[in-house]
Amino acid sequence: MYVHLDSLPLPAADPSGRARRNHIAGRVPDQRSIERFQRVASALAGPEQVPQLDGIASAARQLLDQHADRTRLAGIRQRARCLRALRMLASEPAWQLDPELRERIQLIADYATGSERLLPDAVPVVGGLDYALLVDLAMPRLIDELDAYLDFRRLRIEEAILRGERPHELAFGRDEWLEARQAELRLLAHILERGRQTYLEETGAPRFQVH
Repeated sequence: MYVHLDSLPLPAADPSGRARRNHIAGRVPDQRSIERFQRVASALAGPEQVPQLDGIASAARQLLDQHADRTRLAGIRQRARCLRALRMLASEPAWQLDPELRERIQLIADYATGSERLLPDAVPVVGGLDYALLVDLAMPRLIDELDAYLDFRRLRIEEAILRGERPHELAFGRDEWLEARQAELRLLAHILERGRQTYLEETGAPRFQVH
């Protein structure tokens, strides 16, 4: 798997819906921001998986206590990079992404760049925790497609180098990626098999004699 997300103390859904805290990292989110986050989270994972404000506040407080000397957490930066990769995936015309998956990515991207946010990027340490949560909610449906797309980009670059062309000018789509991937697997299997064999004839090499 190409995508690895660092661990964060992300909140679980609260089936009771009873949130005891409304302060997140010293901020009180307005109702529009709360409703927008909840709508996107519900669309990505279903209403039963929507993290409640109480859990988000607890996670933010834990992160602030542990990493008060940081400007932004590595786990949040990693999810930001993951979101950039997802946006490339959604905008890649050669990949022919399923429209339902493209819509899921667009939901997160629109939220992350919008003005109505629970924890804007400017908030010290935990800024971006809100869309980090959304990335985590979305990844079970997107991880296989993103892994495949990153492998597609790798093989497209290799093919472009072999042909002396620019990757984005190369006629290389999902079908060509599958063909190149199968060829690569066959080559690896051949190399592995030859590693178990000898190139010498069955009679073996002649013995050296010292006179």
